[in-house]
Amino acid sequence: MSREGATNVNREQKLTKDQVDRYVVLAQKGESSAFEALYDHFYDQIFRYITFKTSDYLIAEDLTEDVFLRMLESIRKFKPQGHPFSAWLFRIAHNRVIDHYRKRGRDRNVPLDTILTTVGESESTLDNYVETKLAMREVNQAMENLTDLQREVLNLRFAGGLSIKETAEAVNRNENSVKALQHSAVKKLRGLLQPNQLFSEQLA
Repeated sequence: MSREGATNVNREQKLTKDQVDRYVVLAQKGESSAFEALYDHFYDQIFRYITFKTSDYLIAEDLTEDVFLRMLESIRKFKPQGHPFSAWLFRIAHNRVIDHYRKRGRDRNVPLDTILTTVGESESTLDNYVETKLAMREVNQAMENLTDLQREVLNLRFAGGLSIKETAEAVNRNENSVKALQHSAVKKLRGLLQPNQLFSEQLA
């Protein structure tokens, strides 16, 4: 495969699952162009996911690059066995964030400084439970009321852009469990944020 053929992947035209699988096999054989195609395909998702969890764009950039470096170093160890490559890659990202905070003496992920700027267009998929005028501090406080697993599911689904199936693989739960976690998390956030929305609208 030529370098041009593999790297002609823009972030608006994503790879199909079959294409991802094909590039993974080629990357495992050492083809740098295949690795670059995977990098282009997954970069935005991984960066947004890490930004969502760290609330720091500079840290997210560094950690995202580190995730892909680790992907390059360990991709030969990846064995599908019914698990999507994306779930494997997001586990690397999740573990890298945990390592980052452990080095800083923190045992858990910090709450988000911002949710809307990282979710971007995906905010509409949260049933419009929060509007753009809502203060980020209030969103952070609401997120603190979720369990770690609920936050992780929302991170993967709406920041990482993973499907229910991919999210289930990433958190080692079945799909029904992920659906239930997402539903309960969104319901709780909606209940916590709606009063603040009404209050902010009255002040507007």
